Amino acid sequence: MKFKPDFSDSKTMNFFTGSVLILFILNIFYGIQLNRLIAISLGLFISFALLNYLYERNVAEKLRFEIIDKEIRMFKNQNGVLRIRVSQDGMLPILAGRLTVSAGDDIRFQDDISTGVRQHTITAVTFTVMPKSRTLIEIPFSGYSRGVSKIVRSELKIPRIFGFGSIDLKQHGKTGHEIIIYPDRHAVHNREMENRMMPGEFTERNALFSDPLMTNGTRVYIPDDSMRDIHWKASAKTGELQTRLYDKMTRVSWLILINLRSENSYAPPGNIETIFEKIAFVTGKAAEAGIPYKIITNMVMLDSRSFFSLGKSTGSLHYRRTLETLARTDTVTYTLHFERLLRHVQMHEEIPTHVIFTGVADDPISQSLSVLEAKGAHVFQLDDYGIIPFESRKTGEARR
Repeated sequence: MKFKPDFSDSKTMNFFTGSVLILFILNIFYGIQLNRLIAISLGLFISFALLNYLYERNVAEKLRFEIIDKEIRMFKNQNGVLRIRVSQDGMLPILAGRLTVSAGDDIRFQDDISTGVRQHTITAVTFTVMPKSRTLIEIPFSGYSRGVSKIVRSELKIPRIFGFGSIDLKQHGKTGHEIIIYPDRHAVHNREMENRMMPGEFTERNALFSDPLMTNGTRVYIPDDSMRDIHWKASAKTGELQTRLYDKMTRVSWLILINLRSENSYAPPGNIETIFEKIAFVTGKAAEAGIPYKIITNMVMLDSRSFFSLGKSTGSLHYRRTLETLARTDTVTYTLHFERLLRHVQMHEEIPTHVIFTGVADDPISQSLSVLEAKGAHVFQLDDYGIIPFESRKTGEARR
């Protein structure tokens, strides 16, 4: 963090400086004799004023502010701490300095003072640092909404050492740090799905993958089973814990298609943040199961004229990239109709075993999804409640 001075002369300092000049001028031209007490007082005041001037011009010359964590990653509603190291390499102390920090409203500072200020969260902290030493400022905050936040403005007030107001400095340039807020990873209620496999693929016990979207019965729970695989409804019916059994497939891959446009407008859907949270959970399950997946949105990259996407991969590192992609996705941006994205998938993308899409499926969208089904993909719709199998429209109502 770099600061530049924003000097503002003290009115008190100007008043006394003017008074000194007037007294000296009167003494020179009119012979007014100043008594010893006044002369001593003026001498002391001039000394104070000179020292105050030197302090003002030099105190911030070797003052350094450094944000320790250049990148902070966290989920929505988690708590974090922004740490700023203050180093004074000069010979002048700073007593009760005040740092005011403003950041994007994807986070909320614990002691927020941004009353009436939109799209920003603001806080202020007081610190003291002695010559040739350093101190650490810790600013607690919480993740408020999905997105990327950073310090966009900061101001520093250093009290003048002999009074007469404060020395004001303002942030100069960018801070070079980010706070990335991931979507909430809420559990998705996966409904029971029909056992439908791709032509040429078959169920076998020794296959490479278990498909978590294809439940194929239950069995009695054993201690080695994961808690996430417990079928609670079946357990309640039988009176003992039951574990889900999943279909085995020799090849599984997911293609997740995110619709960032509402049905009747260019604005993002009202439930888009909920959808992002569901995707965060679903892709987490895929990463745990070792299932490769790719994400494509109907947001257009203006520099390359291509759809914004995350390449196909798997594993924990890919999941981290997924969370970052979801955090950085701007929902208020240039998008194309979802049908255009589906046509792009039909023509240029490898058809996966599973296609998961979001948003409303009207006639054109349903027809395009039917083409993907005809090519062998299992199509599912992700809504507010979870993932459900998609059925091609046969009525006059859109799938919501």
